[in-house]
Amino acid sequence: MRKNIFLALDFNSLHKALEITEKTKDYLAGIKIGLELYSAIGLVGIKEFEKFNLPIFLDTKIFDIPNQVAKTVKVISNIKCIQYSTIHALGSLEMLQAAQKAAIGTKLEFLAVSVLTSWNKSNLEQIGINHEVRDQVKKLISLAQQANVSGVIASAQDIELTRQISKDIKIFCPGIRGDQNIQDQKRTLSYKEFNTIADDKCFAVIGRPIYDGEPLENIKNIINSAK
Repeated sequence: MRKNIFLALDFNSLHKALEITEKTKDYLAGIKIGLELYSAIGLVGIKEFEKFNLPIFLDTKIFDIPNQVAKTVKVISNIKCIQYSTIHALGSLEMLQAAQKAAIGTKLEFLAVSVLTSWNKSNLEQIGINHEVRDQVKKLISLAQQANVSGVIASAQDIELTRQISKDIKIFCPGIRGDQNIQDQKRTLSYKEFNTIADDKCFAVIGRPIYDGEPLENIKNIINSAK
């Protein structure tokens, strides 16, 4: 069975996060710890997930001046079970390069955030960016490639666009749904649609469709929906 789902643990309970991970671990490519859970458990709490022997990506979306980013990376890289950390591509090439330099000698890899899947053209215009969403995504993914980061965070709708820029960069796609319930996302695909275009370096990031209700049953149903 090809495993390409990262479970998004988007809540604030360590107990609940460990319980759901335990139930679904055999079907996961890894887990995502976002701002809410990280704020509740900190780096010490993340060590509790080492026992699952699954790749972890810490989704705190780093965005700061290069010096502070470098210092933050030094701290994160001390937690050996964290394989990936997210960083905003919008922060500049200099910032991305500072992160890369600070991680030299560690196993920490960076996933550069392009345009959030909850954003559309109107959101870009609100902050003075007048490009179409796809043009902005392309610009930021090109910047991430220039900085030589391992992967990007992008809508599944942008997989083809990303592959025009790089055949090798990893693509982590939030906003993947088991059905058409898009909730707070605007640029989404179902897991079945994702699998028709995803290659071996593409991963679906799925949260509520798995942990709302019975996690094991839910993830089996999501996987089966792509068959």
